[in-house]
Amino acid sequence: MTVTELQTLTAPYWLFEFTHEQSFETVTCILDNISTGVARYDEFVLVDGVDLVFPYAGYYTYRIWEQESDTNLDPLQAHSLCEEGRAEVVEIAVAPNEYDTEIIHNIYE
Repeated sequence: MTVTELQTLTAPYWLFEFTHEQSFETVTCILDNISTGVARYDEFVLVDGVDLVFPYAGYYTYRIWEQESDTNLDPLQAHSLCEEGRAEVVEIAVAPNEYDTEIIHNIYE
């Protein structure tokens, strides 16, 4: 991401808006820019289920807004749009908690 290219506020909070491309459901969250001095890009960490909950797997249009508020989740009240793009949310296959193997106990005397 390169949100600081269009940044106009001194120390903005970053509002992320994700819109699912089929259902048009929107989720938002505020994330910290964790970049460590690299001027070419900005780095953010987003954890599904912690920072926000994506309603579906699939493709989302994302928009990143700069704002002065650390609590506002309404893009209409944010200061300005700094980046937009496309993201894919993929579900990771989870191993089942059940075993299909037969357990045989042998007793030796």
